Order: sequence, then structure tokens, then C-alpha cells
Amino acid sequence: YGGSFCHFSLAMAEQCLRGEELRARHQAALLKLRKKALREKARAELAWLGHQKRCLENLQDSKGASAMAAKQHKILTELKEEQAEIQHLQNIYRAAHQERKLLLKQQREILMMQHSTAQLQEKLYNLAG
Repeated sequence: YGGSFCHFSLAMAEQCLRGEELRARHQAALLKLRKKALREKARAELAWLGHQKRCLENLQDSKGASAMAAKQHKILTELKEEQAEIQHLQNIYRAAHQERKLLLKQQREILMMQHSTAQLQEKLYNLAG
């Protein structure tokens, strides 16, 4: 009975580790996609504002053109802030993943020790029997 329970527990520990790896990869992929989407959105907004700015410059509307330049600057600033936030989240997720992985590996090692102990006890019991 003890042996089969150990095998079950070890299988569960392995499954948890695989699940943890999958979750970490999924999280990393989502953050990467978010980063890319933010860059593309900012690029499109900057291009549109650049076009408007050029049109206003052609009309010699320097006030309007400098307002467009200010909007462009704001977009770049917001992009940098968002990217810093994503980087911060990536660091947090990575650290948490490493910690969970370590705990799961330690749990697996304990189960393996318990399994080998149970096997030795069984051998001794059979020898004594």
C-alpha cells in the first residue's frame, strides 16, 4: 500500500512541476504579446500625429503643430511607463515561478526519500519474516 501511494504522490509532484512550467510559459507569452501590442499601438498613434503635425506645419499653424508634438511626447512617455510596468511584472512572475518550482522539487525529493525508505523497510521486514 505504501509503495503505490508513494508512486501516486510522485506522479502528482511531476504533474505539478509540468503544470508550473506551462503556466510560467503562458504568462511570459502573454506579457510579450502585451508589450508588442503596446509598441504597435504607440507606433500607429505617433504616425497619425506626425501626419497631422506635418499638415498643420504646411498650414503654418505652429500652435497646432506644437500641440501635436506635445501629444507625441506624451504617447512616448506613457509607452515607456507601460514597458517598465511590464518589465516589473515579468520580474515578479519569474521570481515567483522559481520559488514555486523550487518548492515542488523539494517536495518531489522528500517523496523520493520516503519511497526509498519504505522500500528498505519492506526488504528488512521480508528478511526478518
